Amino acid sequence: MEEREAREWLAALPEALHAQRRIMERLLDLSVAEPAARVFLVGCSIGRGAADELSDVDCYVGCQPEGVGDVLAAVRAALPEMGELVDSLEHPYHGLTRTVAQFAGCVQLDLVVAPAIEGRKPDEVILYDPDGLMTAERVVEADVVTAEKVREWAFLGWEALADMAKYLHRGSLWEALARLDQARGWIWALWAAARKARYPAFGLSQVLDRDPGDLPDGIEATVAGLDAAGLHAAALASCAVLEQVSAQAARVHGGRLPDELAKHVTGLLKSLDYAN
Repeated sequence: MEEREAREWLAALPEALHAQRRIMERLLDLSVAEPAARVFLVGCSIGRGAADELSDVDCYVGCQPEGVGDVLAAVRAALPEMGELVDSLEHPYHGLTRTVAQFAGCVQLDLVVAPAIEGRKPDEVILYDPDGLMTAERVVEADVVTAEKVREWAFLGWEALADMAKYLHRGSLWEALARLDQARGWIWALWAAARKARYPAFGLSQVLDRDPGDLPDGIEATVAGLDAAGLHAAALASCAVLEQVSAQAARVHGGRLPDELAKHVTGLLKSLDYAN
């Protein structure tokens, strides 16, 4: 959109998003002022029109390759102008540079500054694009589910539960709890895939974005505290849920499920006498 349209779009955001609007307005100013900046967009909940006063500002500034450093320097200088800045971090992220800034309250900026790419995702709002780089749609890996990915996610879920059996046997409850959380992460990804949610690789957030009331049967029983009996019960519940969501994802996307691994891991967990 043209700069005028971008500013009108920002001005029309709900009053509850005033802190997020201030951040985006300053980044738009910066993008227009910096010759190396060629794209500015916002995505995730704001891009989808589903944001509230607690939402992050997830955005991207695409630059001419030789000008990334200049734009990053301009961002650093502008951060205090975006709100009541608590602290910020600039760090490598998948070979790019990510800036995370925490402002007063719960408002956060999650910004990637990198050489400009071409093509937009469906849930992105393009606020600055004078060269027309973002006119075509772009498919990202996190939005693609294949039969191979269904098998991979299911396999990794079962391996996390296999590790739970090992750690429960050793009495290492912290490690068992960590692997339970990881197993549930793969459950969420498979459920998102089964439900054809956007970006299923991101798991829980995408399940909730699609429909927070549409959850796998029995998922509540996969939660546990730091006690052996509770962890054992949650692991067995996770076996049942993982089997359920894997089968549903495979029906939608295909995939040869690791059925022998599932039987083996379920047997390992059932053989443990931690329920009493």
